Amino acid sequence: MRILLKTLLLVCCASSFLTPSLQGQFVLNDTANTKQEEAFIIGNISLQGNSTTKDRIILREIVFHTGDSLDAAQLAEKLEQSRRNLLNKSIFNFVEWDTAGAVDNNRLIHVTFNFIERWYIWPMPIFELADRNINAWWETKDFRKANYGIFLTYNNFRGRLEQLKVLIRAGYNQNYYLQYDIPYINKAQTIGIGFQLGYSLSREVPYLTINNKQKFFRSETDYARREWYARVKMTYRRNIHNSHDLTFGLEKATFLDTLQTLNPLFLPGDDPAMKMWHLNYIYKNDHRDSKPYPLNGHYADVDIHQYGLGLMKNEAAFTTLKTTIDFYRPISNRWFYAANITAKMSSAAQQPYYIQRGFGFGNDFVRSFELFVVDGKHFGLFKTNLKYALVTPRKSDLRFFKSEKFRKIHYAAYLNLFVDGGYVAQDKQYAFNSFQNEWLTGFGLGLDLVTYYDLVWRFECSVNRYNKPGFFLHFVAPI
Repeated sequence: MRILLKTLLLVCCASSFLTPSLQGQFVLNDTANTKQEEAFIIGNISLQGNSTTKDRIILREIVFHTGDSLDAAQLAEKLEQSRRNLLNKSIFNFVEWDTAGAVDNNRLIHVTFNFIERWYIWPMPIFELADRNINAWWETKDFRKANYGIFLTYNNFRGRLEQLKVLIRAGYNQNYYLQYDIPYINKAQTIGIGFQLGYSLSREVPYLTINNKQKFFRSETDYARREWYARVKMTYRRNIHNSHDLTFGLEKATFLDTLQTLNPLFLPGDDPAMKMWHLNYIYKNDHRDSKPYPLNGHYADVDIHQYGLGLMKNEAAFTTLKTTIDFYRPISNRWFYAANITAKMSSAAQQPYYIQRGFGFGNDFVRSFELFVVDGKHFGLFKTNLKYALVTPRKSDLRFFKSEKFRKIHYAAYLNLFVDGGYVAQDKQYAFNSFQNEWLTGFGLGLDLVTYYDLVWRFECSVNRYNKPGFFLHFVAPI
C-alpha cells in the first residue's frame, strides 16, 4: 500500500504552486518511518516521455544522483528544484515527478520524471514593424515600415539542447543570418560554443535624437546602411545557477555620406565605412523559479562590453559595464512583489551616436516613457511591481488539438501595480532633449497574461512624471 507523504508535498507546494507545470507526488510504503532525521537513499532515476531529448541533457539539470542520502525535506526541495531547472530549459511544456519505495527496502526511493515535450521546429512567417516597438510605430502607422520573410528556429536540435536559427527577412529592413548554438561540447557538459554570421540592409537609419525622439534618414534610391557581422561565443556553465558567456565578434557597416552630414557625431570618424571588433563577457547568477515569468527567487548579471580594440582605422574604442539585479518574493497565496535595479557605465568621453544606448532599447526604459529615447553614457534604473493573481495557474485540455504538445496548456493572469524611476547621465546635454540628466518616473496598472511556450502578454496603462497617460503593449515579463 502506498501513501502520500504530506510533509514533502507541503514543501513542494509552498515553493511552486504558481509554477506552470504538473505537481509531482512522493509515495512510500505505508510501513516506512518518515521522521525528518532519517535519510532516504536514491535508487533508480527513470525518465519517461522524452522521445527527442537525450537522457544526459535531462540528468544534467537534476540536482541529485543515484546513491545520494537525503532526508525528507532535502529530497522534496531537490525534486522541486530539478523540476524547475528542467522547465527553465524551455524544451518541455510539463514536467512531473513521482517516487516509490522499494519493496524490500522502505528507505530506498526510486524516482520517475515524466515529460511532455514541446514542438521544436518553428518556420515562422515574418511580418513585423521596423520601429523600436509597436508603441513607437503607432504614432505614425506607416505600413511602409514593414519587414517580411521567414524565420526558422529549431530548438533542441538533435535532442541535445542545440539551437539552429535561419533568418531571411526582406522589405523595409533586410536581414539574413545563420546562428548555431551548441550548449555542451565536452563530456562534463560545462562548455559550449555558438556561431552567428549575418548581413543586413536598411533604407532608413536613425541619425539624431530631437525632443527625446529619434529622427530618421530615409533613402529612396539606395540603402542607408549595409552591414555584415560575424560572432563566436564560448559558454561555461559549471553548475545549475551560474553561467559565463564570452563573445568575440567583428562587424563592418557602410553608411551613406548624408548621415555624417546630418550628424557629425554619427560615426567615430569621417569615413562612412566603420569596422569594429567586439569583445563581450556576461556572467549570470540565476535563481528564478520560472525564467519566462518569475514569481520567486533572484537574478543578477554583469555585462562587460569592449567596443573596438584599436586595431582598425577610425575604430571607436570604449568599454561599457552594465549590471542587473532582480528580486521576486511571494507575499501570500495571491500577492507577489518584484523589484529590479539596472545600472550602466561607459568609459568614453564621446560615443558615436550609432552605438550609444541609453533608455528606450530592449527592456531598459522607465515604463510610461516607451515612446521616447534618452541618449547617454550612464544610467540607473529601478522598477517595482506589486502583483495579484486574478487567475492562479491552472491547466486545461484543448481537445481540438490532436498533438499532446499543444493540447495540454497552462495559463494564469496577474493584475499588477508598478512604479518605475530612472536617470540618464550625459556629459553634453542638448537643449532639445530635456529628459537627459533628469529623474524620470512613471506609474501605472497592468494586466499580464501568461501561458505555455513562454508566452506573456502585458497590457499597461501608465502616467509619467509630466502627467501624460499612455497605453502600452509588451510581450515579455515586466521584471
